[in-house]
Amino acid sequence: MIDAEFLQLLACPLCLSPLKPEGDKLHCTDPQCNLRYAVRDEIPIMLIDEAERPCPSCGAARVFEPDKDQVRCEKCSATFQKRR
Repeated sequence: MIDAEFLQLLACPLCLSPLKPEGDKLHCTDPQCNLRYAVRDEIPIMLIDEAERPCPSCGAARVFEPDKDQVRCEKCSATFQKRR
């Protein structure tokens, strides 16, 4: 998968929390953010647009709103704003 030293340098681009490997994805450690980034050919795809964005409240997929720097659940209306 990904080298442990390299993994320590990576952070979620939405909330800046550390990432942990789970299966073939890197999971954000912030439970409210909860984004999951794919790893292809040992290269993490750290794009919010391409990440899995499950809602921590209801489990539905969330929509990324780049103009507001947030993800929003269309099912339960929960939002999570990018940290700066």
